[in-house]
Amino acid sequence: SKYSGLSKRLGSIQFLLDLALMCDVLFEISQLSLDLQKQDMSLLQADVLIRRTIRVIESLKTMNGNYFSEAVKAKEKMIFKTVVLSNNEKITCINKNQFITSVVNNLNMRLIPNEGEEKIILEDFQIFDKKLWPSEVEIRFGEKEIQRICDRFCINKVKTLKGMRIYIDDNDNNDITLIEELNDINILIKTLPCSTAECERGFSVMNNICTDLRSRLLINNISNSMFININGPPLQRWNPRDYVESWLTSHRDADDNKSRKVNTSTATEDPKYKLWQLL
Repeated sequence: SKYSGLSKRLGSIQFLLDLALMCDVLFEISQLSLDLQKQDMSLLQADVLIRRTIRVIESLKTMNGNYFSEAVKAKEKMIFKTVVLSNNEKITCINKNQFITSVVNNLNMRLIPNEGEEKIILEDFQIFDKKLWPSEVEIRFGEKEIQRICDRFCINKVKTLKGMRIYIDDNDNNDITLIEELNDINILIKTLPCSTAECERGFSVMNNICTDLRSRLLINNISNSMFININGPPLQRWNPRDYVESWLTSHRDADDNKSRKVNTSTATEDPKYKLWQLL
């Protein structure tokens, strides 16, 4: 038949093994992608997640994933679900270790470089993670890192150093959000973007607002509509009372004397009126 070659390829054990390998890898990458798109994702969390995903994918070299394990079982029985498998020697399977190594190398390229200002900023932010602290911490621990952060982002140095010392003395507190003096640092860590997800969401909202039927919207109106759409409350929590009262007191009715009257020209005034009478 016309698609017999395609049918044989899809029913081969080589195709099944390749598909299972890619499914295992893509599943881990998809989970990473969803995590990086979260609005509360910080730069430090993103770096940890990417490195963790790299380790998970590397482990697939020695420990088969769920999909690949199922494919291996199907190879032994030469049947997958209801499909009878065949051995097509013309098809060469993907080199498993080489494929995983290539994926890992590409993920490593997405990490912050080992040299440069970005790496220094990331290492300075890690000073607030008590899991990375030594067993014995002095009261002036992390002063150099905090000074670099304050100089780089124009933050009050004295206030931040005071908050850091409070953070060091409070052994039971692992959250800098509970220390008022470190609020600026906390906002900074949450503000630095780790992906372009927010930017892409903004473009999607803009495309939904500025359509072909609403192409004459001014930039200011588009901006206001986008702000309400992205940051506004849900409809069930919005109280329109103040806006309705404001509109009732300031709007102009059609019967208002100050309103401009519509020019209702008669049909006889149109230059084509005589032509219409001939039709």
